[in-house]
Amino acid sequence: MRNATSGVGLERSFQPASALAGAVEAAPRSGEMEEEDVAAYLFDLLVGARRLATSRRQRFLAYLIGMALEEARLLTMGRSAADGSRKARP
Repeated sequence: MRNATSGVGLERSFQPASALAGAVEAAPRSGEMEEEDVAAYLFDLLVGARRLATSRRQRFLAYLIGMALEEARLLTMGRSAADGSRKARP
């Protein structure tokens, strides 16, 4: 794919980090897990992604992943920052 404005090629051979690649392929189907379990799984996956971004000195990406981590943490407790809820869901 080429950038329309500069014509510079944007192609890269993307190789996910081996630890993350295995985790993504081994992800259980969403119908097999409870909502909080899915959030906990994603939390664990995002922790690894944030560590990778931090080690690669991708500070802004690590920050954004940190925001997703916070949302996953809230979801494991039955809450969400998206709906402004402060109490646990039934």
